[in-house]
Amino acid sequence: MSSSLLITHFQIYLMAPLHTELKVDDPSLIREGEFLDIFYVNRMISVGGFGQVFDAVEGCSGENVALKVESLSASIQLLASEAHCLRSLNRAHNPQEKSSFEPFIRYFGYGVVGNVRYMAMEKCGMNVRDLKKTTEFDRFSIGTSMWILYKMIDAMKTMHTLGWLHRDVKPANFCVGAHDGRSLFVLDFGMSRCFVAPNGKIKPRKPHCSFHGTLRYVSLNIHHRQDASTWDDLWSVYYVAIENMVGQLPWRNIPDKVLVSFGSMKILTEFLLVAEYKASAKLAELEYGQETHQPHCLSILSHYLTAALQKAEEYFYCPPPYQLILSEVETDLSRRNLSLQNIILDWQHSTKKETKNSAYIGDYMYHQKTTPKKKERIEAVGDCCPEPRIHHQNYAPRGNRSVYFY
Repeated sequence: MSSSLLITHFQIYLMAPLHTELKVDDPSLIREGEFLDIFYVNRMISVGGFGQVFDAVEGCSGENVALKVESLSASIQLLASEAHCLRSLNRAHNPQEKSSFEPFIRYFGYGVVGNVRYMAMEKCGMNVRDLKKTTEFDRFSIGTSMWILYKMIDAMKTMHTLGWLHRDVKPANFCVGAHDGRSLFVLDFGMSRCFVAPNGKIKPRKPHCSFHGTLRYVSLNIHHRQDASTWDDLWSVYYVAIENMVGQLPWRNIPDKVLVSFGSMKILTEFLLVAEYKASAKLAELEYGQETHQPHCLSILSHYLTAALQKAEEYFYCPPPYQLILSEVETDLSRRNLSLQNIILDWQHSTKKETKNSAYIGDYMYHQKTTPKKKERIEAVGDCCPEPRIHHQNYAPRGNRSVYFY
C-alpha cells in the first residue's frame, strides 16, 4: 500500500485515542498479604484485559479464587460492565449455581474498596495461547484445533443466544478448566455488549462504531468501524482456528521497515496495514500442519463469513448457522477417525515443560452468589440468511493485545 493511501486512511483515525492493556511491569494495584473486603490477597498472577489478576482466598469459605482489579482512575474502565455481563450470563446459563458450568466459570462478587474495583471469580487453567506455546512447532494438531474450534463456536452460540456479543475473541480469552483439561471457558467480558433489546429483538444497526477488540483477530467489518454483530465474533473464531492449525496468521509479521518509515504514526499505520493484509490474504492456500488443504469445516465457515461480510446490513439481523458449522466440525473429525469425546488433546500427552504458574494464566470468570432469577428466553431471530454457494476444495508487535478506539 502506498504512503499517500496510508495518509488518506490515517486521517480517518487521527483523532481517535488508543487504549491498550496494562503492562506487566506496572505497579500492583493492591497489596499482597492483606485483605480486600473478605478476600485475602496472595499474589499477582497475571495482567491483561485492562486489569490485574490476583490469587486470593475467600475468608469465610476458604475457597481459592481469582480477583480481577481495576483502578478507579483508569483511563478507560471496563470492570463494572464486565461484572454486569457475567452476572447476567451466569444467572441465565447457570441459575442453580453449579460449579464450573461450561462455557462460563463461576462469579463470586464485585465491589469497590479504596481506589480500586474488584471482581472475584473462580480460577481456571491455562489459556489457549499459552497451551499453543507448549507445542513443538507452536501449533496444535488438526484434531485438537478442531476440538477448540467446536468449543469456541459453541461458546459463542451460547453467549449470543443469551443476547451478548463478546467483541474480543482471541486465544488468551479461552481457558481450560483448572481441574478439567477437556472443558473450555470463555473469559474477559470487558468489551462485551448486549445486542438484544428488552423486547427480545436485535437492537438497530449503528452507522458507525468505536473499534473494540484485538487487532490480530478482529474482522474487516470492525476495521471499517461498522457495528459489530454475531458474525464478527465468528470471524475472530475463524482467525484463531487458522492460527492454531498453521502456527501464525499471515499478518502477524508486518515488516518493521514499513512501520518505522512512518515514525510517530507507527501504531495506526499498523492498524491499517493489518486490514490490508486481511483483505488480500489467501488463507485457504496456507499449510495446515501435515494436511495439504484447509479442512473442509473451515472452508464452510469461510464461505458463510464472506457472504455475511459482503452483505453486512442484510446479515446483521440474521443468526449464523451455528449448528450446521458444528456438525461440519464433527464430520471432519469423524473423517480422521476422531470424535469430540475420544480425541486425546495435545496438552493431555505433552511432555514439554509447562510455563511457570500455568494454572493461573489468563483472566478469570465468575458466578454471582445471589437468589437466581428465572432464566430469560430471548426470541430467536429467524434464519433469514441466504445460503452462500459452497465451492469444495480438496508481526504485528501489539497485534495480540486488546485495543479500544473511541
